[in-house]
Amino acid sequence: MSKRPGGSRREFLSTAAVLVAAGGRVPTDARPDDAASSGPANGRQDPSLTETTVTEAAKLHALPLPPGSPAELVAALPGQIAAVKAVRGVPRPLDLQPAIVFDPRLPGVRYPRQTNRLVLHAGRAAPLPTRDEDIAFASVTQLARWIRTRRLTSRRLTEIYLDRIGRIDRKLFSWITVATDLARRQADRADAEIKAGRYRGPLHGIPYGIKDLFDTAGVATTWGAAPYRDRVPDRDSAVVRQLAAAGAVLLGKLATGALANGATWFGGQCRNPWNPEEPAGGSSTGSGSATAAGLCAFSIGTDSLGSILNPAERCGVVGLRATFGRVPTAGAMPLTPSLDRIGPLTRSVEDAALVLAAIHGPDPTSATSVDMGFAYDATIDLRRITVGVDPAWFRAVGFGPGASVPASEAHHRALAALRELGVRVVDVELPNRPYFALINNLMVEAAAVFEELALSGRDRELPEDNATAWPKSWRQARFLSAVDYLQFERLRRQVMIDFGTIFERVDLLFGPTYGSFELLMALNFTGHPGLGVRAGFVETATRGLGTVPLDPGGPKHRVTQNVAFHGRLYEEGKMLAVARALEARLGVAAERPPVD
Repeated sequence: MSKRPGGSRREFLSTAAVLVAAGGRVPTDARPDDAASSGPANGRQDPSLTETTVTEAAKLHALPLPPGSPAELVAALPGQIAAVKAVRGVPRPLDLQPAIVFDPRLPGVRYPRQTNRLVLHAGRAAPLPTRDEDIAFASVTQLARWIRTRRLTSRRLTEIYLDRIGRIDRKLFSWITVATDLARRQADRADAEIKAGRYRGPLHGIPYGIKDLFDTAGVATTWGAAPYRDRVPDRDSAVVRQLAAAGAVLLGKLATGALANGATWFGGQCRNPWNPEEPAGGSSTGSGSATAAGLCAFSIGTDSLGSILNPAERCGVVGLRATFGRVPTAGAMPLTPSLDRIGPLTRSVEDAALVLAAIHGPDPTSATSVDMGFAYDATIDLRRITVGVDPAWFRAVGFGPGASVPASEAHHRALAALRELGVRVVDVELPNRPYFALINNLMVEAAAVFEELALSGRDRELPEDNATAWPKSWRQARFLSAVDYLQFERLRRQVMIDFGTIFERVDLLFGPTYGSFELLMALNFTGHPGLGVRAGFVETATRGLGTVPLDPGGPKHRVTQNVAFHGRLYEEGKMLAVARALEARLGVAAERPPVD
């Protein structure tokens, strides 16, 4: 990955900001209640707010101060500080959306609404296996056939997964809560409905797991974090309601790194079933691990900065990060209102299409929900598809210089196989932008949502490897000016325009999942959809959350390698159709991890 102007993301995140906190003085025209909320008595100047304080603080924003300006700011800032303190005193539920709502659509560009339609690949109907393991690893499309024709009951399938969770998950830590009684009740209801001729569709009776960020009535929703481990909602999230309407069976809540960061939750670190000595990726870590290990038929994850594509890469499953706003977020843990996205993790590409068909919008309770329709056709003519590739994406894989490894043979084989499908592959190059700067937007949004946790000191209850992640970034975000934040938002708009231009030329972009961290990150901020799919395998020593082995000389493990597609807004169907054809050509998706 080339180094962009202004320094690398790695360098940026390693810079520590230190500032002596300054108190405030209430302006003389403040109301009595303002004075009460501000701390110092009305008219008194906090002695810690000095010209030196202002001058040193200005350095954090690269702000030149002309002569006399520090003195002027010492007089003016107490009113601003009082306003900040006053706002902190206003009760604000975590899910209160900011008045500024992100929309990935560019002004003046037409985004045609699609007619909901699923045309699946005409696969062979297989007989019901005799071994439970083979049933557990079957695709959702195959499971649906067996359930619809009543060769397999939902209750039996549910018991198969519950048994596997009980035997296997002690190695993986992929489940936070297993809702055994609820799952059995839902499975029995599904069987009764199907027997009575009330078949709801391909997810009817299919057991799934959901990342423990989604509210479930009467079932703990902990967000993977100790401060919320006893939190039990009284209503279901929008996605849980959608899946219930489709007849799916909820097995329980899957591990998430605490507050959607990393792979460690309050009960342990979620493990990769291909190598249980290493984490399963983050933060939809349990979704990737449980799906790969055959502990559910499919799962649901969320993504604010690769949190679906990362565990999909690590665990070798399909991960679909839908277009921003396509899947309703109501009832999901708020974190980054302009970034949060939802999507399925599955063991086959076409399964992801089935799940997205059930959970896409609209939802009037979700501030960013849109209804664009969803069309998937496995029979599209691939010769009419143009895919953009930068050769640099196939050189190194990871998070930048010093944190990457060479792209594998599996990655290059996937590119060759893509060409063999008949698609038109063309070279592309990203504009030279400081993409790393966009991560400030994520930090600011998360710091605003979880302000109470940070200010109260309860962030110390987060896992040790997370305590240096979220809390540090929340404190760092406090030293970013509102002006600079909006300048980063203006950069974001420019990047949206850039990719709008790129996608006028190509239908899809393609490369290793981490062939370009800048690509992955930029498209997270533009709202474009992404899809990870298994490309093959590689032998590597145990890794941390990154791609570089912790001990390069350590024992080697055979683990998966993914590639990723990125597509135009709302065109997941086209991306899924190409990925399904690639999955079939590569023929590596069926191999199971050795954890059983």
